[in-house]
Amino acid sequence: MPEIRIVTVATFAAQALGAAVIAILLFGFRRQYGKSYLAHWTWSWVALTIYHLAGAAGVILGLWMRLPPMHPARLASATTAAVAGYLQIAWLLFGVYELLRRRPVRMRVARQVIVALAVIGALSALIFIGPAWPAAYRHFTRVGVRSLLSAAAFFVASVAFWKARKRRAGIGFTMISAAFFAYALQQTHYLVISVVSLSGSEAGYVVYLGYVDFLLQSMVGVGMIASLLEDEREASELAAVEAGHLAYHDAMTGLPNRPLFMDRLIVSVAQASRANQKLAVFFLDLDRFKDINDSLGHSTGDTLLKAVAERIRRCVRDGDTVARFGGDEFTLLIPKIENIEDAAKIAQKIIENLKIPFLIAEREMFVTTSIGIAIFPSDGQDPETLVRNADTAMYRAKDQGRDSYQLYAPAMNARALERLGLENMLRKALSQREMMVYYQPLIDLASKRIVGLEALVRWQHPGLGFLLPAHFISTAELSGLIIPIGQWVMLTASKQLRHWQKRVDSELTVSVNLSARQFQQPDLVSSVAEVLDETGIDPRTLELEITESNAMQNAEITIHTLRELKALGVRISMDDFGTGYSSLNYLKRFPIDTLKLDQSFVREVNTDRRDAAIVSAVISMAHSLDLTVVAEGVETEEQLAFLRQQGCDRIQGFLFSAPMSAEELEPYLLSRRALSVG
Repeated sequence: MPEIRIVTVATFAAQALGAAVIAILLFGFRRQYGKSYLAHWTWSWVALTIYHLAGAAGVILGLWMRLPPMHPARLASATTAAVAGYLQIAWLLFGVYELLRRRPVRMRVARQVIVALAVIGALSALIFIGPAWPAAYRHFTRVGVRSLLSAAAFFVASVAFWKARKRRAGIGFTMISAAFFAYALQQTHYLVISVVSLSGSEAGYVVYLGYVDFLLQSMVGVGMIASLLEDEREASELAAVEAGHLAYHDAMTGLPNRPLFMDRLIVSVAQASRANQKLAVFFLDLDRFKDINDSLGHSTGDTLLKAVAERIRRCVRDGDTVARFGGDEFTLLIPKIENIEDAAKIAQKIIENLKIPFLIAEREMFVTTSIGIAIFPSDGQDPETLVRNADTAMYRAKDQGRDSYQLYAPAMNARALERLGLENMLRKALSQREMMVYYQPLIDLASKRIVGLEALVRWQHPGLGFLLPAHFISTAELSGLIIPIGQWVMLTASKQLRHWQKRVDSELTVSVNLSARQFQQPDLVSSVAEVLDETGIDPRTLELEITESNAMQNAEITIHTLRELKALGVRISMDDFGTGYSSLNYLKRFPIDTLKLDQSFVREVNTDRRDAAIVSAVISMAHSLDLTVVAEGVETEEQLAFLRQQGCDRIQGFLFSAPMSAEELEPYLLSRRALSVG
């Protein structure tokens, strides 16, 4: 009997010491690698340490000190052992789950499981403790039930690691699977012993099973450490693969980046040269994407870029390469192409696909792209030249109005140099006072008075002469110079209006065009407010014009911006109406005051019945919405007569006056006022 007591306590103590050592090792690895599953396993081994220490205390209190089962000291040791034994199983499974699934256990679920198992453990220690109950009953509830749960847990963990080992190159998962399986068999053995003990039989060798437990416990600890090292090795390999992927792929869209695209282009050029084949390089740039970033934020812009990248990728074959070149620029490599028409078809397909509205954060967004195409070998025989020429063709597409594609032509390089030179000269134009504002009168048809003026920018270039906007506005838009130019025009026109209101007519108004880029600026409203404050004009006498196509770039944002401008008191005019694609639903929601009929409809109004019908319908619709209608480009008496008959409110055109400088216009305004007074 003394020998049995000594062996039992010694094996408990040895197992507790071994569990504590493994817990300390895992804690050290946890601090080094930061893996959350190691924290669960550390707590599992701490719980096992407490379980064995409490078991040793129970043997001492029961066999040596012969305290009854209901003694508080024995109840405390039994409860501690039971709770720790069940929690050891929970933390073991938490660690297995996090290691194999690579996701954390939900904290709420973990707390619920821990509390439930702690309650089960406490209850198992506190039943069958009265003198009427045989010791075998207590042994079954405390050892047998826990052994059943432990055997199931270790068996499930063993199977999970055995399945996972197929995806691993090392033997770590195989080792831990085998160790868990052996430990599960040992726990099953304890379950059988506890069941047999209910019949009054007793296995005499039970006391020596502690040595086997110690050996199996050590195997499990070694298996855990081996699986940890294998997991770290795999994580390092995955990190290396990911780093290699990121070096040649765009992190946001997942597309190949510039270096990988150029590598593939080098290989494709060499192959096409040997096979005497053609290949195509596309350069794509999203139109006005900066406006989206500035108005909606970079997060929305990034989401949109991902969606655009996916649309472009779906337009090409698996063997083609779509790359993100940077910002909102994409490149496309078609390594084998039969004829130029095929390249044009691909470009058109991309353009049509991108025209379909994008739904980003429950917001409908419209995107267009400009595409340049260079063909090997006619447009370049090396990768750098092909990309450069495709880029040049893309800028040509933007110059032609965007939302289109252009095939490279050698003359484009000359055009690119010309555009660059024009941009440099344009930067100096404002500071050197080469920019001028011209004004074209707006005539009220009812009173025949000049009621307003449209401000139009001109450039008096020292070398190229007098330039109209068509020669430089597209360059100003692309370079961003349109923003300071537009602000200068608004300020200059407002100051001039203030002068004429004092000298000619206090009710005179001025209209200023807002470019697409200017309209999308986040500080547009504040910049308009600054002009009003600086000049002191009545906000109602300043009318801001936006084109229909610009308004529909993002209708919801347009509505928000227009409402903010209306809050300042200014008037809003929609220019070039009828040339875009606005819906009547949006038209009634836009807080506008004036519709300007595009001159393309007015020009043929007396000879084309369709234009006449359109003009008549627009005037009628606008009046039903309480909008003022201005007809642009009126040049003949016949046009004037038709417009007067249809009830048009105001006209603008060469029939009454061409645009004039402020110095030329002032005498004209004074003479017109004298006539009206007379």
